[in-house]
Amino acid sequence: MKDLRLAGLSNERSIIKVNGVTIGGKEIILMGGPCAVESSKQMSQSAETVKKAGGKILRGGVFKPRTSPYSFQGLGKEGLNYLVQAAKEQDLLCVTEVIDTPSLELIADKVDIIQIGARNMQNFELLKLLGKIDKPIILKRGLSATIEEWLLAAEYILAAGNSQVILCERGIRTYEPSTRNTLDLSAVGVAKELSHLPVIVDPSHAAGRRDLISSLSKAAIAAGADGLLIEMHPNPAEATSDGSQSLYPEQFVQLARELGTVAGAVNRFFACGGQGDEETLETLESLRIQIDGIDQTIIESLAARMQIVRKVGDQKRLDCVKDASREKEIIQRLVNFGTELQLSPELVKRIYPLIFEFAVQSQIKTKLAKEKERERDLSCYPIGSK
Repeated sequence: MKDLRLAGLSNERSIIKVNGVTIGGKEIILMGGPCAVESSKQMSQSAETVKKAGGKILRGGVFKPRTSPYSFQGLGKEGLNYLVQAAKEQDLLCVTEVIDTPSLELIADKVDIIQIGARNMQNFELLKLLGKIDKPIILKRGLSATIEEWLLAAEYILAAGNSQVILCERGIRTYEPSTRNTLDLSAVGVAKELSHLPVIVDPSHAAGRRDLISSLSKAAIAAGADGLLIEMHPNPAEATSDGSQSLYPEQFVQLARELGTVAGAVNRFFACGGQGDEETLETLESLRIQIDGIDQTIIESLAARMQIVRKVGDQKRLDCVKDASREKEIIQRLVNFGTELQLSPELVKRIYPLIFEFAVQSQIKTKLAKEKERERDLSCYPIGSK
């Protein structure tokens, strides 16, 4: 891929902000809803579930490019109205797919995010039009597209002037028939290495079966995905499209409750939502999960600090291990920094002297142990011995 050059290529990752939702930051963004919009009631129920689970974005297809011309093709404008209204009722953002210029003209001013499906990934004229719109674009990877082809498709949008591109890995076609597609989790890391764009994962279209959605979703977060696009239907058995890969509402909420732990393990967070009396419990649980993740990060940082402290100790004389003036300087600097972050100066003043004292004692202990070891080695070789 040595010839790949993404417009706007930067050492800093792109963070896309849309109406209060940040995609590409520390928070894992959950997007959920049915494959196809079928009715006002269906979308209202879906929106309630997405909100309860802590999702930020309601998905639903109003134009459905299908393999068979006899399959349900979507409700068009009627479905768009159902989607937008349901999202508004629950204070959610909404995303839907466009398939051509007329569909783009219809939805451009009504939805928050526009999706380009796998079959249109290389519809270059449509991509150019999206480059002239000031709205985030989710670009799904084509069924058999290489990562390079996927990124170059994104380049069409970027080069035309729209920097708000979100890549979506949704599985690729392989020889394996056990799943609908093969979820290429390595593509998440590769796409992030080669571009600055946020990357989300659609485990539903990859698996094609609901029993794998939970594990694939967790694996996607562990692999570095910035969000998940998951199909969920109030009654999958009656879905007009992709019912077998759609989660039941209770499965969707349960998965959301489990995502925080995985997110915390990779220094990210996901806050599960809730309703009524259950809301307090779930909010408390999600906050505790966030704290657990931060605590783990603190311990990892302390461990890394102690490793460096030991290296510093190796370069000091035993009588110069403690440097009071430097400790005072560091504490004052951290107090000032903490104040900017609205952190109590007293907390910094209490914690860091303990950290410094432990570091000094560790260095002294290491020094003394090495001196004893050296003396022991010398005692094994008396003066004049050969």
